[in-house]
Amino acid sequence: MKNLTLLIVFLTSCFVSAQTVNGIVYDSITTIENIKITNLSSKQMTASDVNGRFSIAGKIGDTLHVSSLFYNEQKLVLKDYHFHESVVIELKQVLNTLDEVQLIEPYKETLANINVVETELKNQILADIKNNPHLYSKQPTAGGIDIIQVIGLIAKLFENKDKYIEPPFIELTFEDLESLFENSSIFNRRFLTQDLAIEEEYIPLFFEFIIKNKLDSKLLEKDKEVDLIELFVQKGNAFNKIIADFKNQQ
Repeated sequence: MKNLTLLIVFLTSCFVSAQTVNGIVYDSITTIENIKITNLSSKQMTASDVNGRFSIAGKIGDTLHVSSLFYNEQKLVLKDYHFHESVVIELKQVLNTLDEVQLIEPYKETLANINVVETELKNQILADIKNNPHLYSKQPTAGGIDIIQVIGLIAKLFENKDKYIEPPFIELTFEDLESLFENSSIFNRRFLTQDLAIEEEYIPLFFEFIIKNKLDSKLLEKDKEVDLIELFVQKGNAFNKIIADFKNQQ
């Protein structure tokens, strides 16, 4: 009888340990894939699929650790009800607290507002006429100056100047980066893996890391190559540090 009781207890414990937890992971927008879920008690590991769903073995009291590079980690201690319903886990994005990249733009001369300059200039001259009328009195000689004529001539200097139009902001996309590294002789796979030391498997994540900064696509222009190199170097160092910290936590 005693042996039978022990056998029942053993089989019951095996049944409990073989239970499966089913769940789904999402952020504030949608479900998210490739989120790492680890059972810290059994050391088993899995990841969410394209629909954010996952399944992992566990038992009551086990702790699930949910982690990702770009989301705050979470821990969940399994209760009885977790094995009877789908576990829903919401992750919060990690805020980017890295220093902003300061790009040195070449000096660009912009034209002043013509109407403002013309008005200010006229007002300055008229004020000076009022304060110093003797300097502006019409000369009896043929070389006399008509101040109204002068104002008109100065105004005409600005009439044919082109106004500077700020080009529209177009955000840099993941596809832009893929195209750049497929077609450029400077920005290629070697630049990523050797110069920036980005591991091959993390290149797509690195691209995502860059475009989260909402950069201007004008950086892809030919005369911006030096600025772009500086950007990639700074972002590469920051990204590699995140990867190293993430691996050290494992």
